[in-house]
Amino acid sequence: MEKENTTKIKGEILLGIIFALELYALPVQFYLLLKNPEFTFFSAAVRFLSFFTITTNTIVFICSALLLFGGRSKANAFFRKCTTITAITAYILIVGIVFNLLLRPVLDLQGHHLIVSEIFHTVVPILFFFFWLFFVSPEKISFKVISYWLIYPIIYIIYTLFHGLATEFYPYPFIDATQLGFEIAIINGFFVLLSFVILSIILISIFRIKTKSYT
Repeated sequence: MEKENTTKIKGEILLGIIFALELYALPVQFYLLLKNPEFTFFSAAVRFLSFFTITTNTIVFICSALLLFGGRSKANAFFRKCTTITAITAYILIVGIVFNLLLRPVLDLQGHHLIVSEIFHTVVPILFFFFWLFFVSPEKISFKVISYWLIYPIIYIIYTLFHGLATEFYPYPFIDATQLGFEIAIINGFFVLLSFVILSIILISIFRIKTKSYT
């Protein structure tokens, strides 16, 4: 019992750190965008939420907030599910993997831009993965749930492509249909989805192995 309480406290401390980092980074990133004179508050909000990095880190923020302060609410129960946390882990790991493999070499960020970028793309993905790995009770998850997990990234890619056609703004160069052509942008989006499927299979397999070790 004492060991369980200690583990629970450690998990809550880790969640608290993630929550605090997001509570700092998300508003700062929006403020940095809002400082640009070409944006109104509304257009800055649309641009802000056009990044998969931002929407996913927002999901992590909401998840950590509800797990810490949600009590017995239905929202807390939903985000506490092993399936939900595993899906969010896959989302935030994709954020980190794609940025560090594809985008870091072509970006030169400074000051607060660099700080919030490291929080979004490196620190939070690692910490949330550790929370999932060490503090979430493993359950046997069906691989079929991956089809449901894909809904969010698929909707995001569709929105990004059509929003880009209307505004000529694409948040990421590998999905920039103006520069690459619509066909190449779709293919790149497909490979991101494929990477997400592979990562999800790995995460589910880890929990399946851990579940067997407990039985």
